Amino acid sequence: MTPGAQDLIDLRVQQATESLTEARLLLEKGMRRGAMDRVYFTMFYCACALLATKEFGPSRDGNVAAKFQREFVKTGLIPEQIGDRFKRATQLHQVDDLGAQAPPDCERLGELLVDAESFLTTTKLFLAKQ
Repeated sequence: MTPGAQDLIDLRVQQATESLTEARLLLEKGMRRGAMDRVYFTMFYCACALLATKEFGPSRDGNVAAKFQREFVKTGLIPEQIGDRFKRATQLHQVDDLGAQAPPDCERLGELLVDAESFLTTTKLFLAKQ
């Protein structure tokens, strides 16, 4: 792995960790739209960190989701349930961005926050084995 790739991985893990902290704070304040956004970006940055191990650089949101599924979920490197959680968060994020629906309620956001924590833990464990 190139030094640049390792720097990108480290940055993405840091961004994911910060996004998760922000999601918790926003959820505590009842700021659901912001919390949903930060939950999604926690998972997005995790996927970017993992993709960087395969020398995939920064990319558009849709490309990240597709590449993550192809390179990590379909190959069995990352559990399918993590891929499903990322898909679900991506869908909710897109609906929320359009403003056509209210963000999920606080209970559902709490569940999504747990999913994001799980994704971050899985990412860190995977990276530790590299």
